[in-house]
Amino acid sequence: MTDLLELAVSILEAGGIYALMALAYLVVLRPTGIINFAVGEWATLASFFSVATLGWWNLPYIPGAVLALAGVAAIGALTEQATVRPMIERGAPILTPILILLGMVVVYREAAALGFGTQNLRVPPPLGFGRIDLGPIAIPMQSAVVIAVSGIMLAGTWAFFERTIWGKAFQAVAIDRVAAGLMGINLRLVAAFSFAGGAAIAGTAGVLQAPLTSAHYLMGLPLAIKGFSALVIGGVGRVEGCILGGLVLAACERLVMRYAPIPSGFAIGVPLLLMILFLLVRPTGLIGARGRT
Repeated sequence: MTDLLELAVSILEAGGIYALMALAYLVVLRPTGIINFAVGEWATLASFFSVATLGWWNLPYIPGAVLALAGVAAIGALTEQATVRPMIERGAPILTPILILLGMVVVYREAAALGFGTQNLRVPPPLGFGRIDLGPIAIPMQSAVVIAVSGIMLAGTWAFFERTIWGKAFQAVAIDRVAAGLMGINLRLVAAFSFAGGAAIAGTAGVLQAPLTSAHYLMGLPLAIKGFSALVIGGVGRVEGCILGGLVLAACERLVMRYAPIPSGFAIGVPLLLMILFLLVRPTGLIGARGRT
């Protein structure tokens, strides 16, 4: 029983981070139609920014984390203005900004390596290295932080899309960009906010992950793959799909790592295998977009 409870905590921890990465894809994809594979590098940049604000400058955790997320959100908005918006305004096909953002992956990665080096850098956990005793199990403090923060972020994003005028504007742009513009929705502002919001969400995943594994300039690619896999598994189009996809992916990954008679390193292939399986069997994901099954 204790083993199963500890496994459940591990699944919730990893699932929260994977769901945040999937959500970062969704927030950009929903109003723009652009699959932004640079979200992994946004997570990397935020983790390095947290090294600076929390480790080097010794700021209190919440102001330091917020400053790190603000920095990566600004990078996301600037990326949209400098690389994506000119292509959209020139009527370029949707593949063009996707390829440009793939190129930005290299730019972000090399900038992180130049600015912070190629060594693993430690990020202090907000509540230290203690554990919370809950009956037969002891939950690491950072695991509790990851579960709580990711839950709040996911719930807040769901409420934004479902309960606010701005969220409805995002949905209107996703349904019909031209009609939304004719109705008075500022398409430029929506696109800028989508990139800034996606960067902040991916950055949250990076800030949460860094105390668990340290910050490294190559940490973005695995997070990007797992986030996209979670998005495909859960279903492209809804926040609930990101949550479910992240949890399913984390459960499969952790079960393979703990019980499968193979080296744990092979678990890195679980996200890709699941993504391929869902694309073949159920391309709409577990939770399809509204109006679909």
